[in-house]
Amino acid sequence: MKTISNFLRMGMVAFALLIAGAGTSMPVFAFDDQDAALKALKNGDILPYAKIKKKVEKQLGGQVVGSNLRRTNKGWQYDLRVRRDNGKVMVAIVDAATGAILLTR
Repeated sequence: MKTISNFLRMGMVAFALLIAGAGTSMPVFAFDDQDAALKALKNGDILPYAKIKKKVEKQLGGQVVGSNLRRTNKGWQYDLRVRRDNGKVMVAIVDAATGAILLTR
């Protein structure tokens, strides 16, 4: 019974997060990484999403329209979809610790 209760609670949290983030470009990541990402943010190991977003939009000349925070063997990275001023969408891989753009395509 406890397992079912925990499963339902996780489902409700996921639904609440989905509704709260609907229509925004909030970073999305798996539940098992949420605590680790929050801890990294509180420890100063990664920059807040708002800072990353502002920096990338300024450097690439566009608007972030999608994002994903993921942990790799090289550390935390944001995968950002950016709609440039010319209307084309590109992907930017950004180091979450420094805000440096590692790769664009």
